[in-house]
Amino acid sequence: MATPPSKLTAATNKSAAKARHWLTGLSEKLLFYGNIFDVMAQHHPEYVSLAWGTFKFLFIAITNHAETASKLGKSISLIADLLPQHSLHLILYPTSQMQTCVARLYAHVLNFFLSSLKWYKDSRASHVLKSIFQPWDVKFRHEYEAIAAEAQQIGRLADVGLKAEVRDTRLEIAQGTRRWESVRQEMNDLKAENRRLATMFTTHFGAMENSILCMQKEIHLDLASQRATLSRVHLNQMLSLPLWNSLPTSGESLQFCRSMRRRRRECIRLPLPDVEKLETWASRRDNTLLLIDTYRPLVAKTFMLDLIDLILDNRLPIIWALRYANYWDQYMSVTDVIRMLVLQTIQVGADRLLDGPFPVTVEQLREAASLNDWVAILNQLLCNISHAFIILDPDFLAHVTAHERSQSLEILDALRLKLSGSIKIVTAASSVSRAYADELEDMSICVKIQTGDAGDWRRPRRPRRPMVRFRR
Repeated sequence: MATPPSKLTAATNKSAAKARHWLTGLSEKLLFYGNIFDVMAQHHPEYVSLAWGTFKFLFIAITNHAETASKLGKSISLIADLLPQHSLHLILYPTSQMQTCVARLYAHVLNFFLSSLKWYKDSRASHVLKSIFQPWDVKFRHEYEAIAAEAQQIGRLADVGLKAEVRDTRLEIAQGTRRWESVRQEMNDLKAENRRLATMFTTHFGAMENSILCMQKEIHLDLASQRATLSRVHLNQMLSLPLWNSLPTSGESLQFCRSMRRRRRECIRLPLPDVEKLETWASRRDNTLLLIDTYRPLVAKTFMLDLIDLILDNRLPIIWALRYANYWDQYMSVTDVIRMLVLQTIQVGADRLLDGPFPVTVEQLREAASLNDWVAILNQLLCNISHAFIILDPDFLAHVTAHERSQSLEILDALRLKLSGSIKIVTAASSVSRAYADELEDMSICVKIQTGDAGDWRRPRRPRRPMVRFRR
């Protein structure tokens, strides 16, 4: 059975391609070690140099042909990716310079394509001769470099056009600002005119004065109601953000800690000097830290809960970061602690969210990422609250920081140094190092009280009574 001519042609081309790839690879390897063969040829140059020079000439011709074919394909592919970009540049910036550069680019591309097409249509003998006399560097490199230079020029023109657009935008903004200034001046003039008319009406028309006062009261009431409505809408927008979904509510954490306290209630007694320290600490007007020093962690947590109940009974602002149900199964970072405090501050000062000159916005909450960002937001919220308490649970801090006291100190320093107003921070002495507590106490920034016989923590325990065993 005879083989079809198409199959014979495909097999022949496949064999020729394999042979060409093999010969190209052999040539590249021999040229790579050409210096070594040059040294070896000097041993008997009268016999070897002519043959080695001839072979080296052939190998260079083979590699030149392979290089030309490879770089032509790559260059055509790069030009195909480049043309749509510069077409878009021409659409975006249709200036005369851009049109000229694009026209020159197309001309160079056409010249390059014509040269490439001519090379592809040449016979094998022409390819052999051109690989010797017209390799890539001689025939095509200057055309390719001309295309690259025009492409860079188009990119520079596009950059200049972008800068011009930015400049125009800036000028438009400046013009709009001047217009706004004129409008604001007109508004100020209108306000001054209104005050003059109000004075005239107050002086000459008593009845009209009463009516105007009534109208002003109604306007104030409307503004107050609108402000309250805006405050509620702003509060709902901030509380509806999904970033609070992973955080517990303040009531959940407090209820969990109260339930744990009811299981094992400790009787806490403060010596008289510590009670005086506590009263002095609460009456100070600056940011101070209260450390509960005890060797029993349960006593410190019970004292903090009693302190929370006392502050809530006196209707004072207080926020906390306490444990909650299954908190040990959830990953929490140092930033999440500040986020809990921010969430509770929003709820505590819900009626004063828009009072400050720079209220917290929803965009700030969405864009906040680092610890400093959240501390800055907390500071903005606390500016409207003159006096507040912050309770930090030692077990929760240990879980969040993975028992790294350096991170706990970072949280305390951020709250103590970057919050303005009279902020009272309460935590256990076990969350910080003794050197840190002593240093702050010497600077009168920290107050340390002892509860649950904290001063006798070195006292040895009473030995157990030995068990008497009886034999049957």
